[in-house]
Amino acid sequence: MDWYSNAFSLGLFYLGELNKVLDPVIFWIGDKLFGIDYPILTPTPGNHSDSTYIYILYFTMIALSVIGAIVWSLIDRARKNLDVQYYWLTVIIRYFLALNLLAFALEKFFKVQFPDLGFYQLSEPLGDMSPMSLAWAFFGYSYGYNLFMGLAESAALLLLFRRTANFGALLTVAAMANVAAININYDIHAKVYASMMLLMALFLLLPSIKSLYRFFFFEEAVSLKIQKAPMFKKRWMRVSALVFKWIVIVVHVGYLLNLYWGIHTRSLNRTPAELYGIYDIESFVLNNDTLSSGNSSRWNQFVFERGRNAVRMSRDSIAFMYTDFDEKRIFVFDDEVRLMLQIQEIYREQGSFDKMDSLLIEKQAGIVLYYDLLDASRVDFKGIFNNDSLLISAKRVPIEIKDFRLMKSKINKVTEVPYMY
Repeated sequence: MDWYSNAFSLGLFYLGELNKVLDPVIFWIGDKLFGIDYPILTPTPGNHSDSTYIYILYFTMIALSVIGAIVWSLIDRARKNLDVQYYWLTVIIRYFLALNLLAFALEKFFKVQFPDLGFYQLSEPLGDMSPMSLAWAFFGYSYGYNLFMGLAESAALLLLFRRTANFGALLTVAAMANVAAININYDIHAKVYASMMLLMALFLLLPSIKSLYRFFFFEEAVSLKIQKAPMFKKRWMRVSALVFKWIVIVVHVGYLLNLYWGIHTRSLNRTPAELYGIYDIESFVLNNDTLSSGNSSRWNQFVFERGRNAVRMSRDSIAFMYTDFDEKRIFVFDDEVRLMLQIQEIYREQGSFDKMDSLLIEKQAGIVLYYDLLDASRVDFKGIFNNDSLLISAKRVPIEIKDFRLMKSKINKVTEVPYMY
């Protein structure tokens, strides 16, 4: 159901240009069937969002599945059982869950999904955080907890083998129930995706539900049946099936390890940019008019760091930035939907996210400001804002990530009084 989550389907979707077929179908259904009159964003690789596109995609797949099941039942009424078809359905689900959850486990092991806390999160007032931002800060703080979550999710690898599939399904249900609860209650953008994976794991446990019920509630000794695979009569077919199984596993595990190891090493080797840290805006001059700190149109602070750059405006308003340090310019935007449409257009044109910052600036999808670094702590920004000239002077706040109290804290083996203030 999720074509952009693994190496094989991702290759089919982009290299096979399946997206050129699927996108018009989704857009047509959204327009004609649901009357959607706003832009529908096409998901990018690894984006498991609860977007309109995803809801329509799932609706389309469910509708096609129901129609297909009815047609098949009418055509194949003479068949006595569907044991073979059921087996291959469970194989697809087992491999889907195992390989996808391995990807999420590696994201925890290599600290990709929940990166270390940066200037933006550490300087953001708790009351101004979104629920998802709060969850990301919570998970990003502790690498040890990331390892724990990664181990829980990697237990889905047990699903790759029939002998351990029941145990793997039990562990996967526990792990995905927790993920789904977090995603729903913290408004994380993958509620449908996590819930769908939980339902898949529960589906695998259906044949064992009665046995598990008797074991846990009546203390009966039970055994969970190992699903029998269809037997190939010829030896070469049995050998080919086994070889194919291991090719799928090795290729996908190798692909994922290479992918996340590359992301991890690039992150470690990345040198801090010349603009790095928190910059308080001391002067904000719009069309030769210096705005006071209480003016609602005034910006208050820049935050530059790895992966996230932002402008803090009046009250709790936020705008985000892309940077082009080669040309000494920044791109500020406050309409994320319009920005994503621009990003999708660029991605479709060049097939990657390389040099996205500079390409977005060239398209002028937001406010473009050029900066002049006066010294180690002061910087001026100049540009045009709503056809008015804009001049900003900012000074770096003398604080590093290690200086925040949260980052100084350690796990205390002996705690006489709860340290929660």
